[in-house]
Amino acid sequence: MTDEHGSSTSSTAVRSGDDGPATMSPWLWLIYPIANGAMFMVWGGVMQVLLGKQVAAIVPGAAASAAALGTVTSIASISSVISQPVVGWLSDHTKVKFLGRRNVWIFGAGIVGVIGLMLQSQIHSTLLLTISWAAMMWPLNSVQAALTTVLPERVPVKNRGFMSGLLGSTNMVGSFIGVALAGLSPKVFNGYVFICAIFLAITQIFAWTTKDISVPTASVKTDKKAVKGGKLLPGFKEARNYWWTFIARFFMVFGYFVIMSFQLYILRDHIGIGDINKASAFMVSLTGFSTVLGVIASALGGFIADKVGHLALFVGASTLIMVPGGFVYWLVPSKTGAWIATAFIGLGYGSYMAVDQALTSRVLPNVANAGRDLGIMNIANAGPQVMAPAVTGAIVGATGSYTWPFVLMIVFCILAAITICFVKGLK
Repeated sequence: MTDEHGSSTSSTAVRSGDDGPATMSPWLWLIYPIANGAMFMVWGGVMQVLLGKQVAAIVPGAAASAAALGTVTSIASISSVISQPVVGWLSDHTKVKFLGRRNVWIFGAGIVGVIGLMLQSQIHSTLLLTISWAAMMWPLNSVQAALTTVLPERVPVKNRGFMSGLLGSTNMVGSFIGVALAGLSPKVFNGYVFICAIFLAITQIFAWTTKDISVPTASVKTDKKAVKGGKLLPGFKEARNYWWTFIARFFMVFGYFVIMSFQLYILRDHIGIGDINKASAFMVSLTGFSTVLGVIASALGGFIADKVGHLALFVGASTLIMVPGGFVYWLVPSKTGAWIATAFIGLGYGSYMAVDQALTSRVLPNVANAGRDLGIMNIANAGPQVMAPAVTGAIVGATGSYTWPFVLMIVFCILAAITICFVKGLK
């Protein structure tokens, strides 16, 4: 086995029982958060801005465009839910010498994803856009699934809180960069080009400059009952913390994206900013403000979590911080209200991102199946990101109002905070 710079190390020197690796490469501290940020740049730029711009150009009218965007994302949500565990399982069972079982997926799926997104930029039909975005869930989720396994497989437990904080910060910065590139680009095609170029470069650098760390059988924390029973999924009885974390994450991400995925249209129609281009420009400012607050909260939250522990408590408190933002967005439909709501949401989401991934790495029932189990867990992340716009689009298309989406955000964030309380025995 080789480390991130190619020096020879043994399996036993890298891992320390159930605590994962005992050491990690300094290079991983830099390239891993950047690679995750590039992934979120795609989600932020394409899902929050470019798809909305494309649909608005095809289907004029506020309610009609909202309903059409909901249709596009609803089909993609089904594709995402299916693809997450499948590509994770394939990653677990990939046996290649070329780059390694995780990195080869980041390399190959990164290229396929970029080609697909560039083709998508030329689509001018809601039907074709629906098919394209649903297909994109497979290569994009393949990259994300492979990157997610890096935390439990290559980062020592003692460093996971801080690393999770770094990931949360760069994820928000990446999302902002995607929103900025997409929102300020004069043409949809330009936004796709900029985002794809950065994403391709970073994923290839990660794949070629890091080395996969194989997981020795002797040091794997295994859910023996699940393995003996040949279960395709971890059992709830044997992996209660895993499933409660899954449910809490699903609720939180759904609550967040039921609003944030439609922020462009909320600014245009609910706040009354103006046309789609003016709303895009204002959205870039809001996203930048949210990112600054989120990065600060994420960095501090990750550091404090490593020192104090009680990860579940941090996750629950972070989710509740976002609730006032939903109320302000709903009841104060103005630019001032948008700034105040964004402050609450940015702080809450940033602190949540700081510890959620560290918590997830601690509740995995079987590290040997990290790709599969994290792929399932990622359904709670990627699934709501594409399901929430579908729900919001359907509601706004039917009612012409954003009242119920705001109510849904508040309710689901509260449910997430309650659910995470059922995670026991972890600090």
